[in-house]
Amino acid sequence: MSEFLPPPATVAVALNLPLPDPFTYLLPDDFPGGAPAVGNLVEVPFGQRKEIGCVVPSPAPGVEGATFRLRPVARRASPGFSIPGEIVDLARWISEYYFCGWGEALATASMIGFTDTVIAARAGYALSPGWKEADLTTRQAQAAAVLAAAGEREPASLAELARVADASPAIIRKLADAGALIEGEIGEAPHIPPSTDAPPELLPDQRTAIDAIEETRRAGKFGAFLLYGVTGSGKTEVYLRLIANVLAEGRTAICLVPEIALTPQTVDRFARRFQQEIGVFHSQLTRRDKLVLHGKIRDGRIRLVIGARSAAFAPLPNLGLIVIDEEHETSYKQSDSPRYHARDVSIVRASRLGIPIVLGSATPSLESWENARRGKYRLLRLSSRPAGLSMPEVRIVAMGKAAAEDASGISLLSNELRAAIADRLARGEQTLLFLNRRGFSNFLMCPSCRWVARCPDDDVVLTIHRSRARRGGTEPSDGGELELFPGPLKASEAFLKCHFCGTKSDYPAKCPNCEDAELMAMGSGTQRIEECIGRVFPEARLLRLDQDAVGGRQAFLAAWQRMVSGEAQIILGTQMIAKGLHLERVTLVGVILAEVGLFIPDFRAEERTLCLLTQVAGRSGRVSMGEVILQTYMPQQPAIVFAAAHNYEGFVEAEMQRRHKSRFPPVERLIALTLAGEDFDRTVSQARNLTGILRRIAQKSDWRSCRVLGPLPAPIERLAGRYRQRILLRGPVASTNAGLLRAALADSQWKASASVALSIDVDPMDLL
Repeated sequence: MSEFLPPPATVAVALNLPLPDPFTYLLPDDFPGGAPAVGNLVEVPFGQRKEIGCVVPSPAPGVEGATFRLRPVARRASPGFSIPGEIVDLARWISEYYFCGWGEALATASMIGFTDTVIAARAGYALSPGWKEADLTTRQAQAAAVLAAAGEREPASLAELARVADASPAIIRKLADAGALIEGEIGEAPHIPPSTDAPPELLPDQRTAIDAIEETRRAGKFGAFLLYGVTGSGKTEVYLRLIANVLAEGRTAICLVPEIALTPQTVDRFARRFQQEIGVFHSQLTRRDKLVLHGKIRDGRIRLVIGARSAAFAPLPNLGLIVIDEEHETSYKQSDSPRYHARDVSIVRASRLGIPIVLGSATPSLESWENARRGKYRLLRLSSRPAGLSMPEVRIVAMGKAAAEDASGISLLSNELRAAIADRLARGEQTLLFLNRRGFSNFLMCPSCRWVARCPDDDVVLTIHRSRARRGGTEPSDGGELELFPGPLKASEAFLKCHFCGTKSDYPAKCPNCEDAELMAMGSGTQRIEECIGRVFPEARLLRLDQDAVGGRQAFLAAWQRMVSGEAQIILGTQMIAKGLHLERVTLVGVILAEVGLFIPDFRAEERTLCLLTQVAGRSGRVSMGEVILQTYMPQQPAIVFAAAHNYEGFVEAEMQRRHKSRFPPVERLIALTLAGEDFDRTVSQARNLTGILRRIAQKSDWRSCRVLGPLPAPIERLAGRYRQRILLRGPVASTNAGLLRAALADSQWKASASVALSIDVDPMDLL
């Protein structure tokens, strides 16, 4: 009777590649630490290189009986780190819904990505008191013995331990893999504010909202709640009460905010209420910081995580609540693959866990508003501000009339806004000025031949920036104002910058097209407003906040302290200052040009303008009566009129009529396909081929509800040196659109091209 050897052990590994299925690898019998579990990171051979991937539940298809051709797993990566099983499953859903690889989704969902953080990011290692010589090779045991003889030490990096043990880093790494080294804690204790914030008395609307959400939570059910409240109506207090209840029961919670810049204020407020360490997670943390945070979450020392988009994947066990603040914000949508929306992914996660999710906004996205109207979400309203405060008074100033009355020329600041700023300075109150354009001027033009400076790699105009030397130099002292079109700048005073790719170029001394020396700086940005304020109010303490002025997190924290302390009397910035900030001294908000952003070739332009104006207006008068001045050359534009009237619902009614006519979201769903290549003709040919396949398949009964639009040049036709063609799939059901696309990509007539890249954006937030 013959005996058969059992089949060798295999493991499925998802790699960070745009491939739908994982790869199967052999698992050596002597693999250190035993078989890796689902969610562990491992290093595997892939082609001529090695890659780090994540172990996933199911093997790749078609490998039965072919294990002799499989390659073995090389080693375990990032020992001690693991992605929870529910996040692994969530990443699988992301890969299917957003048309990306499972490994791509997992690398995004992993707190440390797919990296080996043993040396690069680990806080530190020390010899484990329970190490056993029998578990180690001779050379490993010798190194461990040297470390033991060195006596008790503070945790050190593996490189430092290798030096002490006179061993190679590979030997020390093997000790870590075998468990002979343990992680040590490095880092300061978290700062907890010394005082606590006593909970204020709840308003009736707040109590009603909390009771409704708590009823669902205590029943152990999923529920999506749209918390619609005017700016300053106490949405954060609702979040605080709900999270307090969750933490009191020993469970955990996640709170997402749209911008990293908002986290300092949010964390400070939450820490004062709860008097415990709060995890802050976002993409700008170092890998070491992320790994330390992961360890604290794993050990139960952190039970509340606050962060931007990526915090949606925080691996908190026993999750009881998810909060999405400012749910309408487009920053929750990732711009590169996987192009997921953190709000929608969080809803799926909450649904799978059977917990409530709260979506808060003063200007909900039309998608969320429509979901509430259809009963998918429950709408909860906060209709007033606490303490009897009314909404700020909003005035629309028609700049055409203001300019005609101003003998000095086309002014950047109307008489009304200048008078209001002077009044706040005299009263010791703060003013917030908003212009959603950074730089000095919007573009550079030759008035003779109409040449415009453009980026050589992108189909966008270059923005003019004042050089640091110019801003620090001597300015004219005639007391006059900067005008909207101030005439030529000297080449030494400025440079040109592309806000898409970051390319910088010198400011030309004369037109490169016709050699006319008269070049005009057109339009205005925050740098120009900064100079204007400096001339009109030379004694005022001005703080400018935009990506150029506040490039890093520490710079923003320093700026934040100047804001909350009252040191900054005038705060000038882009949309960085429009969202979520609670500044008690701000009683005046001035919008320099309210129509900025209205004429972007995107169907959401008016919705975004309404949201921005409403949000920035809401920064005024959060403690005492506030005022808002909207300067505009288009005073009758609907988004501006509705924002001035604090009438979001009126805007929604009018905008939805327009969306029904165009059949754009939320009336129907979209998938945007972009084909990009360096060769224009080849890119167009590839786009036409795919469009033809889509239209042919769309004639079948399963797909007839879908419409194929395009191909057409993308609004920004050339980006990063590549020509871009756009195809849109539009239909009433998302799954039908996706089914049509899958059928087209599987069609025998479709041949992917190495020279023309195809990107897929499901539920796109912009069409640029």
